Amino acid sequence: MLTDGELVQAARRGQKGAFTALMTRHQGAARSFARRLSADPGEADDIAQDAFVFAWSNLHRLRAPERFKSWLLGAVLNTARSRMRSRARRRARDGAWLDAAPQAAQAPGEAAVTAVQLFQSLSLDQRATLALCHGEGWSHAEAAEMLGQPLGTVKSNIRRAREKLRTLLGEP
Repeated sequence: MLTDGELVQAARRGQKGAFTALMTRHQGAARSFARRLSADPGEADDIAQDAFVFAWSNLHRLRAPERFKSWLLGAVLNTARSRMRSRARRRARDGAWLDAAPQAAQAPGEAAVTAVQLFQSLSLDQRATLALCHGEGWSHAEAAEMLGQPLGTVKSNIRRAREKLRTLLGEP
């Protein structure tokens, strides 16, 4: 089986099927990561698809072909950020600011809050960090490199996310 680096080089040379092999190999990870960033499964699939389009269009810019997966997941994150900014601008323009307000977790004894609602209450950076470190099993250093953030920022995002989730769940 060819490595990611070899497939990237083959795709750059115009070899048919090389980029398709990369897509097939990393489609699950890209969609899984996008679904952790967006509460809407349809939008998550669109985010992953847009990231692959970006990857195809910018393959010549990838400096480290062997790090294709990390680069692709960075494209997923950037696409999610872009969509969130667009959605925020559209809501502001349309005056629907109430729809953008996050839903607070309900007090104990009331209807249960879903994990998705809790996860969506976190900032995008916190969701991305948790998704990479806990969902994908990446180390803090790997997540910091992929997100382009200092290691301390990644650790702080994880700590703040945990604290917020505990507060929303009513835990000490």
